[in-house]
Amino acid sequence: MTFEQYLTALLKRWWLLVICFLAVGTGAFFGSSLIKPIYQSSVLVQVALRSNTNMADYNSLLASDQLVQTEATLTTSDPVLRQVASHYQNMTQQQLAQEVAATVKLNTQLFEIDVQDASPTRAAALANDIAATLIKQQLRLFNLSSVQAENFLLIAQPAQPALTPIRPNKLLNTAVGLLIGLLLGMLLALLFELLDKRIRSPEALSQLLGWPLLATLWRTKSSKKEQEGDVHATGYDANVESFRILRAHLGFLASKKPLRSIMITSASSLEGKSTVAANLAIVMAKVGKATLLIDANLRYPTLWRLFGLPADKKGLSNAIQAVSMQTTAMTNGSSSTASLPISLDPFIYRVDIPNLSIMPSGPLPPDPSELLDSQAMQRLFAALTDYEVVIFDSPPLLGLSDARVLAAKVDGTLLVVDITRTDKRMLAQVKTLLALAGAYVPGCVVNKQRRTRNDVVYSDYAGSEQQKNKNSRSAKHGNPPVDVSAPSENLKLLAPQQDNEPDLTTNLFEETTAEREAVYPVCSETQSQPDLLDRRRDG
Repeated sequence: MTFEQYLTALLKRWWLLVICFLAVGTGAFFGSSLIKPIYQSSVLVQVALRSNTNMADYNSLLASDQLVQTEATLTTSDPVLRQVASHYQNMTQQQLAQEVAATVKLNTQLFEIDVQDASPTRAAALANDIAATLIKQQLRLFNLSSVQAENFLLIAQPAQPALTPIRPNKLLNTAVGLLIGLLLGMLLALLFELLDKRIRSPEALSQLLGWPLLATLWRTKSSKKEQEGDVHATGYDANVESFRILRAHLGFLASKKPLRSIMITSASSLEGKSTVAANLAIVMAKVGKATLLIDANLRYPTLWRLFGLPADKKGLSNAIQAVSMQTTAMTNGSSSTASLPISLDPFIYRVDIPNLSIMPSGPLPPDPSELLDSQAMQRLFAALTDYEVVIFDSPPLLGLSDARVLAAKVDGTLLVVDITRTDKRMLAQVKTLLALAGAYVPGCVVNKQRRTRNDVVYSDYAGSEQQKNKNSRSAKHGNPPVDVSAPSENLKLLAPQQDNEPDLTTNLFEETTAEREAVYPVCSETQSQPDLLDRRRDG
């Protein structure tokens, strides 16, 4: 991961950093309050020998330097601590030894006796008592007089009761807790980022697959029960412009590599591939291109529902069978029709949209992958010469071989990714499968992307322009401004019938008509000049 990726991961889970920062810091503060306070008192003892001659003074200085280390060690010796402990009730030598420490002051003839205790008064008393006991024992040991004792050991500074405890240090503990909490939050954020298999943004998807992002389909507000996606939405709908952007990007790519036949697929079912295929075919047809939409999903076909065709219509499976029979007749030379060109008209149906034809799936065969990989399918490709664009709606890639077979035959494969459910593992498998099939992937389409405040889509711009135009025209004629939030009946949908098939396309336009028009208001064709220009431009 690069530094930018690390930073993005931390910013994405900033709430985790804040929680750990505050939780550990607050815990350290209140935890310090629960710890019993400990006070420390210290007494300074000086070791010195004096004489009248210079040589004797020098020897005294050397002796005192050596004695500092010795006396500091004797401070915590058993005889001294045993005698001091006997002066206090409920105190043993071992307990006192844990509370006492002697420290030599470097380059001086001083050493410090430190005593730590829960009581500041007793800590000071113990420190002074230990110093006094040490001096008395040294006097008896060396048989020194009181005058000589003044030249040997003396208390330079007696111990005083401490006003504040040395531990716990609430300020220091809280600061350390905050720092540890911040580091813990960063570690957890990076760990979750590594373990997170979901795709959080279109940028992450493009970076993972290495394919360009051709269009983003926005997630809309849905009713409680999710409905099947609608196609051929008109008016100021955000996803209408998204499909136009997809068409434009494919046009740019076609200038470098021909994209006459395009397969629309996804990693798994219910990701919106059928709706994307249908809407892409519609926007292609609206610019004047002769477009054929083929339902190559011979497992759970859906296009016949999306366009309201009867379920028993002949389609792709019948066309392949007819081509196969004609190929066999040509091989045997026993048919008078063997030399005639292949006609696919009985399997292709016109719809209400100009320049758009539909070939449904037809009866479902027992072996769809073998049917798609047959020589008859290859001849069927060659027979589709009357159409500028041929779009295939295929089954999902994972778990089935149909889409892999078809991906090797078409000019380009377009991957639809539901950003709310597809994970990195699935996408890695899809990329590998398409690479093994030798498929050309011009890019991918993100479905159900959540809108943020920073996202500006066509519906926002068009809606604001519409309101300005209507209000200005109403003001000229002395009429009150029109409320564009009122629902309109101008949104025309070629909507599918509902059904319970397990592979239905996802809901790209999930609101009801009234809800959608309340969010994306539209004008009638006679009132909205921008809408008229939009329709003329799209054919």
